[in-house]
Amino acid sequence: MSRFISFVAAVLIILGFAGCARRGKPEGESSLTSNTSEPETTGSSKNKQTIPFALAYTGDDTLNPYKAKTSTNLSLSHLIFEGLVRIDDKMSPVPQLAESLESGDLTISAVLRSDAKFSDGSKVTADDVAYSFSLAKSSDNFKALVSNIKSASAEGDNKVIFKLSSPDPNAAACLSFPVLKKGTADSPVGSGLYVFKDGNLPELAANPKSQAKPKIASIRLLDVPDGDAMTYALESGNISYYFNDLSSGVIPQITTASISVDLNSLVFIGVNSYKSGLSEPKVRSALSLAISRSEICASAFAGRARPAVSPFNPSWMAASEIKGFSEKEKSDTAVAQLNEAGYNIKSNSGKALSLELLVNKDNSFKSAAAGIIKQQLARVGVAINITELSHSELLSRLKSGKFELYIGEIKLPANMSLDFLLSSGGSASYGINSKGDAATAYFRYLEGEITMQEFADIFTSDVPFIPLCWRSGIAAYNRALSGVTPTAFNAYYGIENWNYS
Repeated sequence: MSRFISFVAAVLIILGFAGCARRGKPEGESSLTSNTSEPETTGSSKNKQTIPFALAYTGDDTLNPYKAKTSTNLSLSHLIFEGLVRIDDKMSPVPQLAESLESGDLTISAVLRSDAKFSDGSKVTADDVAYSFSLAKSSDNFKALVSNIKSASAEGDNKVIFKLSSPDPNAAACLSFPVLKKGTADSPVGSGLYVFKDGNLPELAANPKSQAKPKIASIRLLDVPDGDAMTYALESGNISYYFNDLSSGVIPQITTASISVDLNSLVFIGVNSYKSGLSEPKVRSALSLAISRSEICASAFAGRARPAVSPFNPSWMAASEIKGFSEKEKSDTAVAQLNEAGYNIKSNSGKALSLELLVNKDNSFKSAAAGIIKQQLARVGVAINITELSHSELLSRLKSGKFELYIGEIKLPANMSLDFLLSSGGSASYGINSKGDAATAYFRYLEGEITMQEFADIFTSDVPFIPLCWRSGIAAYNRALSGVTPTAFNAYYGIENWNYS
């Protein structure tokens, strides 16, 4: 997980894409070593209580969510600020500062809670929300999140009207941008669980104006670099908790307790549908059928991923029942479809299908996945030539259109937008026909003309790209800590109920 991050809407991350676009647990206790993750019982409780609960932060960066340059500080901002909604453990928006939401064709009306207050005791008003929206529109960290919202206008003290540019049934999730008190951008005031206190020993203190009273009343903040230093700080007990999204493709070797965290990061095979052969949906479908997603998850990603059977995250409550691709390979069906398309290496009248697969050489997860995909496709007569490239070289090939297949990753936004992939000019739409059946069906789904399952059925037939898996991250923590419940959108989700003793 890199310390410094870029939140431009369409950022490539290990040939992955970040941002929140316009249209788009049960967690298991585990350990990365043979140790169990039960809280440690050796040592006196008195000694444990004298060790403060501590988190890493970046001292030369700000905790203002609209200006933060590091992933560490941006994550910490969840503890200081709230949105109109928060994204829960089912990846769904639920009211936070908002008391209620009402959606129209191209509008969302949000009514604020009458008891919502900032940490200085002042009331959260509609003007504060509109002010924060304007900051979000110009912030690299959040402008993609609100890109489909044209405007936010206050109506009185407690109502805000948001106008959308285009239909989006999941637009309420994009109201999760943090709300700051108007005029406090230089020294922002929030309404979250904690208040930042600077000094020789910087800390987060429980916000006395918050209705929720966290069990951990004070959090020491230690300036720790990312990477090996972060792992060492956790192992040595200097920090109590550490979240790693594993985007680097490296699983840190730790002996503390840990749990897997389902992310909203989709790993996929990008397909250039403008190339001969790949322009046929039947061929793209055959490639997908030949792939065992479960094998890729278990082997290439060391179990830190879940099979992607549709373009929607199965951890998202709204998509939990969506049917699509098989987790296992269906080689016989794949061979039959390739035969129909004229590709059969066993027939004199047929022709062999040989394709180049591009992959980022600096990510071990994706390099391993490429090798497995080559083996799987060879079983149905498709020859894969793997070309490993640096990030910049890979991006250059994609932009030039000189590719057939590539392994990419996109971190889908809170509204689960597929706009990056399926819209014309989308930042991850390399090789995808934006006028194809799947893209057309997607925008019909956004407009309410067809259901999510109906769109998924069309997507499974057209296969504009091949979903492989949804990656997972890890949360590692001191064994004195319990009740840890991080999510894809908040590394500190539910911290008010965490126990440290």
